[in-house]
Amino acid sequence: MMSHSTTNYFRYLTVGDRDIQWGLYVTGAGCTVVPPGIHYPPAVHPEVYHFAWERGRVLPEHQIVYITRGEGEFESAKAGKKKITAGNVFLLFPGEWHRYRPNREIGWDEYWVSYNGDYPDRLVKHGFISPENPVLQTGLDDAILHPYVNLLDQVRSEPVGYQQLIAADTTTILAAVLAAVRSRRNGGRIDAMVRRAKLILEQQPEELASMERLAAELNLSPTHFHRLFREHTGLSPYQYHLQLRINRAKEMLHGTNLSIKQIAAALGFENPYHFSKTFKKKTGMSPSKWRGGGH
Repeated sequence: MMSHSTTNYFRYLTVGDRDIQWGLYVTGAGCTVVPPGIHYPPAVHPEVYHFAWERGRVLPEHQIVYITRGEGEFESAKAGKKKITAGNVFLLFPGEWHRYRPNREIGWDEYWVSYNGDYPDRLVKHGFISPENPVLQTGLDDAILHPYVNLLDQVRSEPVGYQQLIAADTTTILAAVLAAVRSRRNGGRIDAMVRRAKLILEQQPEELASMERLAAELNLSPTHFHRLFREHTGLSPYQYHLQLRINRAKEMLHGTNLSIKQIAAALGFENPYHFSKTFKKKTGMSPSKWRGGGH
């Protein structure tokens, strides 16, 4: 994880009317290694982007900065002072005074992209991102780093339609950042609940599980339970339990002399026809063929 090497590179982009109409457009991007003892920012940027710590800066656009090594400090008008460490993302907002710098004795590595448009404005309007909470704890995550690296590759090579491609990468960065924050905030508790739900389901494959009762045991609404379970397993609770029943059916077909009708009844299927149809859909063959060694 996080195996990409950072090389110093940045570029500011010309934006056309069609790029703006897309809803999100990128105005610049870069990555920088800042070793200990180096003046920050180390490169000469256009006047609107360059800043000194003493006076800070106000941008006309959004920016998202990902720190993958080192530590430093951040300050903005609405958030105040914040410590920055590796695995932090900080967001800059149009018209919002801010300043930031690495610890001079440690330095840091940063990836950044500047962007604007109707789409990021909607994210602010609906509370997905906020000037009051610009520093986000994401951890070191390839799901965030990969689109940065891909974006910089596109900026270097300028393929046809690259403004839209890098806009998509920026959207992916934002989505990955928000997903990482949500996962770190709730992950332990939610993972524990999902593991408990899976254990309960695995302990009763022969029974038709009541998902409403299971949700109630976890102090969740059925809708919330269904969504969390699907997010973490890729399956709905019903489909997960159905797969457990099919796996149990395979064991019973091989390890017992019970008839298909008896197995269907034991596993809570409505009738042998429903069992056979479901089994074939999940395994590609009928129960009798599976029992005969057709797999």
